[in-house]
Amino acid sequence: MKYAEPLVFPNNLQTFNRIIFLVITLFFSVSVWSQVDEFVRGEERVYLPADYSDSNSYPLVILLHAYGMNTDQAESIWRLAGSVDEYQFVYAIPSGTLDQSGSYFWNSNSACCNFYNSSVDDGSYLYQYIESLKDSFNINANRIYVVGDSNGGFMALELAYRFPDLVAAAVSSAGASHFNSRNDPESGVHILQIQGTNDTSILYAGGSFQGSPYPGSEATVRQWAEYNDCLLPGLIAEGKDLDSSLVGSETEVTVYSKGCRAASSVELWAIQKGGHGLGRPVPESSRLQLIDWLYKKSKEGWPKDFNGVIPPDKLNLRVNNIGVYDALDGLLYSCLQLTNRGEINSLRGTSQFDVAFVVSDASAGEIKLLSYREFNLAKVLNRKFEFPDCSGNYEISTGVYSDIVQVNTLIYEFDFQLANSLTNEFVLVSSKNIYQLNDK
Repeated sequence: MKYAEPLVFPNNLQTFNRIIFLVITLFFSVSVWSQVDEFVRGEERVYLPADYSDSNSYPLVILLHAYGMNTDQAESIWRLAGSVDEYQFVYAIPSGTLDQSGSYFWNSNSACCNFYNSSVDDGSYLYQYIESLKDSFNINANRIYVVGDSNGGFMALELAYRFPDLVAAAVSSAGASHFNSRNDPESGVHILQIQGTNDTSILYAGGSFQGSPYPGSEATVRQWAEYNDCLLPGLIAEGKDLDSSLVGSETEVTVYSKGCRAASSVELWAIQKGGHGLGRPVPESSRLQLIDWLYKKSKEGWPKDFNGVIPPDKLNLRVNNIGVYDALDGLLYSCLQLTNRGEINSLRGTSQFDVAFVVSDASAGEIKLLSYREFNLAKVLNRKFEFPDCSGNYEISTGVYSDIVQVNTLIYEFDFQLANSLTNEFVLVSSKNIYQLNDK
C-alpha cells in the first residue's frame, strides 16, 4: 500500500465545526490488490475530532458512497462530519474505482453495480483500508461501523458478510443483499436496512440491474435474520420520523433481536412513501438517530490487541502504558502484574494479564473483574514502536490492586482492596489525581 503526501486543508471553523479535515489520495499497487492500472480510486477523506488524542479510543465510522459519486459528494449528502466532535468518532470516506463510464462504484456482489465486469476486489480493499486506519489512529475494534448509500449499501452488507469479525454494525441505506446461496457468516453482525417504499432507484420490493436481480428490503432483512440465527418473525417497534416532508412517524420499524447470535441483531426502517434511502441530503435529525443507533451496537471482547494507552511524557512514569476507562463500553481496561510479597508470581505460567473491570457501584467505589487474558500475547508494539508494559499490580498476599488509570481527561493513581474473592469484587481505598491531559 502506498500513500501520497496528505493535503491538509485550512481549518474552517464554521464549515467543519472545528474538525480536522484531511484529504489523502491512496494509490494501490497491482501486487497488493490484484487489479490492473486502469482501476483508479478517488480521494479518501478522514475526519478527526478537533481534540483527537492517541490517549483516547474512538469508534470508527466508514461511509461508502453511492454509484457515480465521489467522496466530497457523499459527505455533502450525509454530513456526518458535523457530528464528529459531539460524538467523538473517527470518520472516513474511502473511494471506489472508476468504471468505463467514468463513475466511481463499489464491486459489491452480483446484485450491484459492476456494469463493466471489473475484477476489482473491493471487499479485500476495504478490509485492508480499515486495518490501515486502525494502525494510524486509536480505534476501538469493538466499534467499527460501516454506513453504505445505495451501491454503497450493497457493499456495506457484503463487507459485513465477508468480514463479520471486523464490522460491529453495517447500515444499508437504499441498498440490498443478494440471491446467492452461501453459508452463514462466521459470526454475527448488527444490520440496519433503511429504505423508502416509493424509492424508484432501488425498489423496495426488489428489482434488477441489467438482468442481475436484487432482493427487496424485507427479503434482505429476513436473510440477515437467518444469518444471525434470529427468531422470525420480527417484532414491530415504535415508529420513527425520518422524513420531515411526511406527516408524523412515517417510518415503520421491524426488529429481529430474539435468539440472535452474540453481538448481532437486524432492523428494518421502512419509510412509508419515502424516496431513496434517508434522502438527498440526509436530514440532521435522521443522521443523529442513525448515529445513536450505531452507538448502541458493539462487538463483544477486547477492543485492542493489548489493554492500555500511552501516558503523557510529562508524567515521567516508569511505564509506557497505563489503564483507561472506556465510557462507551463502561469498562476499565488495564494490565496488571501478579506479585506475592513483592516477588513476581504467575498463574498457569503467566504473570501479566489484561483485565477488564466494570464499575458495579460508583458511589461506593466498587469494581468487579469481568474478564482477563494473557497480556500482549501477540507481542504487538505500541505507537512508539516499543513493547508496552503494565501499570497495574495485584499483590496476592494483601489482595491490593494498584494502578494508574486515565478517566476521560484525568489520570489517577488508584488502590483497590479485594472485597469478595468469589465474585472478584474490589473496593476503592485510595485515589490521587496526578495529571490532566489538557494541561499545557
